[in-house]
Amino acid sequence: MKRSRPSSPRPLSAKKATAARPGKYVAPPSPAHPEARTQGRTQLRPQGRPDVRHQGKAEEKYHGLRACEALFARRPQDIIRVYLAEERRRQFAPLLAHCAKARLGFQVVAAENLARLSGSTHHEGIVILARAYPRWGMPELLRAIDERRLEGPLLYLDGVENPHNLGAILRTAAHFGTAAVLGAAGVLPPLSPAAVRVAEGAAEYLPVCDLADPRADLLQLKKRGFRVVATSSHRGSPLSPEALAGKIVLVLGSEGEGISKPLTALADTAIQIPGTGAVESLNVSVACGILLQEAWKGQTATGSAPARGAPRSGT
Repeated sequence: MKRSRPSSPRPLSAKKATAARPGKYVAPPSPAHPEARTQGRTQLRPQGRPDVRHQGKAEEKYHGLRACEALFARRPQDIIRVYLAEERRRQFAPLLAHCAKARLGFQVVAAENLARLSGSTHHEGIVILARAYPRWGMPELLRAIDERRLEGPLLYLDGVENPHNLGAILRTAAHFGTAAVLGAAGVLPPLSPAAVRVAEGAAEYLPVCDLADPRADLLQLKKRGFRVVATSSHRGSPLSPEALAGKIVLVLGSEGEGISKPLTALADTAIQIPGTGAVESLNVSVACGILLQEAWKGQTATGSAPARGAPRSGT
């Protein structure tokens, strides 16, 4: 009688071997095991090289704590993939649960890999690949105004091209209840991930509008009752809340050139920030903060300031 040989253990399949590799992305659990969605013990592996998805033309890798929190709060449907540090797992547990439910990729990776993914050392432990932030045009802006979905002053940036300045201005504008930020199409800088990080979440709450013909578009706003207020470091009325009350388009120029002549001619009034005159001008984001604080006082005095914490309208 022949003795049967003991069966040797089967080798791991290629699929299982790949899944066992540290740092390799593993698909989220099936709906049959919902408890695994929040535990994150099997699908998140903290070491090794991240599994990087190809980035499309209309997609960006956003980073920064507040920027990513706001992205998840406002546009969860636009999220494609999430990369985060081990220490951020608990804080972003709702985001990971959303990814599991929506069958989206997510992965815990080392800090140096997050820096490579984001192109920045200021990632703050989180990177989200998502569809790019949607910009408005003049039709969307006029529709929101006509439907009374926007409250507060409008801010027009004339020749401001630095993305970090745009991010800082968005943060300040959101704090002081600005309705939207406008600029010339092709001149107003893109909302790059760096600008969105500097904005600290404000980019998700404040519409940014590209105007194809700024002079003609501002004339349309004047027909709807807006006053165009130009700002200058050399001339104009002293800054006061009363000068910035009501429906206004506050125009800020670049630090080097100031406001262009066509827009200066279009303005209903001009104001200046008082000072010693020891320097030529203020940084545009600093000047913006001073002006918008006075505008907030003027809007509050007339009862036209938006409610505290009121979300910005979408398209």
